[in-house]
Amino acid sequence: MNDKLAIQGGSPVVTIDKSEQWKRPIKKEMKLIKELLEDDFLSGAGTGLPKEFEENFRKFIGAKYCLTTCAGNLALMSAFYAVKVGPGDEVIAPVWSFASSYAGAIHLGARPVFCEVDPRNMLIDPKDAERKITKRTRAIVSIHFGGNICDMDTILEIGRKYGIAIIQDAAHAHGAEWDDKKIGSFGDITCFSLQGSTTTPQSGKPVAGGEGGIVTTDSREFYERMLIYCHLHRPEIRDLVTPDYRIFDEEGLGLKFRAHPLALAIAQVALDNLEYRIRKTNEFREKILKEFKELSGLEPEYSYPKTKRISIYGGVKIIYNPDEFEGLSCGRFVDAVKAEGVPIIKGPGSTQKLQHLKPQFSKGFDLWGHNRGTLGREFLNLPQYIGYKKGDFPIAEYLSENFFTIPTYIEPKEGFFDQCIEAFQKVVKNYKTLLSE
Repeated sequence: MNDKLAIQGGSPVVTIDKSEQWKRPIKKEMKLIKELLEDDFLSGAGTGLPKEFEENFRKFIGAKYCLTTCAGNLALMSAFYAVKVGPGDEVIAPVWSFASSYAGAIHLGARPVFCEVDPRNMLIDPKDAERKITKRTRAIVSIHFGGNICDMDTILEIGRKYGIAIIQDAAHAHGAEWDDKKIGSFGDITCFSLQGSTTTPQSGKPVAGGEGGIVTTDSREFYERMLIYCHLHRPEIRDLVTPDYRIFDEEGLGLKFRAHPLALAIAQVALDNLEYRIRKTNEFREKILKEFKELSGLEPEYSYPKTKRISIYGGVKIIYNPDEFEGLSCGRFVDAVKAEGVPIIKGPGSTQKLQHLKPQFSKGFDLWGHNRGTLGREFLNLPQYIGYKKGDFPIAEYLSENFFTIPTYIEPKEGFFDQCIEAFQKVVKNYKTLLSE
């Protein structure tokens, strides 16, 4: 190994490029798309291929009910409606999150309340979530970032204790498990995303169709509330059993969140090869975990004992400890690793602000105009919005500047992984030369 770092003029360690060799089966996608075009089936739900996909995904997950939507954030919005989130309510979400995870609640008239994260993995901290519960709390959102699963036993127990719905955002977690049960087969409602493609593990969700979302639940009432809320012209609306909802015809409440059949054709092919991609990317992740045990100051994100996570989308987060490198910033460390040719998805930190530091949440926002909404003056039973400031979530704020993300691969070129590890070893060994710059 040449000890001179590439960032200082040395030769990069990683010389293998275009490492991902897996190719998504486009011919299979085109076959299904061709059949839809020939059948002139470019719109509709509850029948044909869209219904077949829902049934296949439902069986794969092990849930009683499954509905597709045109986007993952709208799947979440329908879930909030299903559990009766409405004006004047509060919804708790981790501050390390994404706007789509709770945006639907805002537009239904609820206020997001942020909580801290577990310092070991950046997932929701159940204890802090419980501390944020008030009489206005209607739901808690648990987000399984990168296919790593939240502490579901504790979260579900909190939900039962306070009578609060638990909405799982599993946009990255198709096929992941908790206590040998697939995410989406237990709890109140679970939502998935179909965004992107499956060309590589980095380019799309585990089951991707360009755009789209999925909701699973075991609750007949939640299922029926979602049907009437946003599934215009679904034939199942004729079969509602809840007395309050049997008044509706197929127009329901008039919204149409349904997925496009062409997207579901692509998603069906992705579902067919999902287990293979889970197995191969998990193997890659386990190699990362094994090698990083020998690299002090670099700690892979923690998974709870009951978790069987997946690593197709979002990669593996590595928490950086600057004290182990005499104060060298995470940014400078990452720059050195990148110069050696190692692909880093994100880092240092995240590409987006923590939610509480975004202007609409730090300062508030007149959501509907005329001083109305959940992020301004008093609204129904919500007190005046106070806003957040830097320092309110010290754990998340520290982690946001001290981690980076390594991608996973399905079929990497031979030797690529070994070169990446050698590059990390080189930077760790020679980090002191970066301190003297």
